[in-house]
Amino acid sequence: MRYLIFHSDDLKNILEKLREAKPVFRKFAFTEILAEFDDGIVGKYKNAIFVLIEKDSVDVEPVYTLEVEIAKLKDGKEFKHGKYVFESGKLMIDSPFTPSLFYDILPAIISEIAVSEILVKECKTRAEHLFKKEAEIVEEITYMSEEARTFSSERLEELSFKVSELRTAFFSSYMRFKRALEEAFESRSHARKISSSIDGLLEEKLRDIEEELNILNYYESRFEQMLNGIRDALDVVHLRLEMLRGKENLELQKRTSALQAAAAVIEFVAVYYYTLKIWESFLPVENMPPQLSFFLLAIFTSVVVIYTDILGEFLRTRMLSRKFLLATASLILILVLMVLLPIFFS
Repeated sequence: MRYLIFHSDDLKNILEKLREAKPVFRKFAFTEILAEFDDGIVGKYKNAIFVLIEKDSVDVEPVYTLEVEIAKLKDGKEFKHGKYVFESGKLMIDSPFTPSLFYDILPAIISEIAVSEILVKECKTRAEHLFKKEAEIVEEITYMSEEARTFSSERLEELSFKVSELRTAFFSSYMRFKRALEEAFESRSHARKISSSIDGLLEEKLRDIEEELNILNYYESRFEQMLNGIRDALDVVHLRLEMLRGKENLELQKRTSALQAAAAVIEFVAVYYYTLKIWESFLPVENMPPQLSFFLLAIFTSVVVIYTDILGEFLRTRMLSRKFLLATASLILILVLMVLLPIFFS
């Protein structure tokens, strides 16, 4: 007889192919029997459908198949219900046919083994894909790390963005690999728990699966270290970018300061010239001592240049500061002196 394991989505197709199957419902500790026919039964364990069939097959492709034979064994490993031998993918059992063993415990173990093996194959395929991605990322990181000192900030940003994209793709693949591996470990653990309850049925098969999972677990650690390495390399590049940007900002600040100083000088000269012309037009400035008029005008111009910045700050914050009040009072005082002194010396 054979145990055929299917996904739960295939149940409808299976029942359509097994037209002679009659619906039944029997619940065991781990499984449920859904239908029976002359040569066997259809049952469910978690998300798996199992068909126990004597000779014929079902015209639906199973995800896993295990040949089981009840026979008298001279040698074999003992378990709770008798003895068994598992060789070349075939299970031979020396035990009387009991529903609790053949309809419940055995299909539950086989279903968990099927899930574990399917997930192990999936993990191997994902691991191969991750190896290729890993090689590509290592090449890019090596190139980026070696040339980081000579690259411009624009080139470093471009390479950093490319590596970040590769890391995102690698991380997504890694998380799918990790999730499948965790599910495989979980299925193997459930199978081992059920097997242990009857003193180790199919223990050899579970050991083989465990060895493969341990190898995949090593690859998981390797891929995780790879992700940490990518993160560290990107941190170094980002630090280098910050240093380059800081240097560029410092140069820009120096240029800006120079331009601001030049603008202040130009503003001072313009204010001085136009104030002088206006002052001469309305008041007898020529009667004042030249040193006094120059000094007064220079002070007025300086206060006006400073006052423009203070006034801009006031308009931005809408708050009367001590600095604003002092500058306003100084400006008014100088204006008063500029009006009274020419009259005094006339």
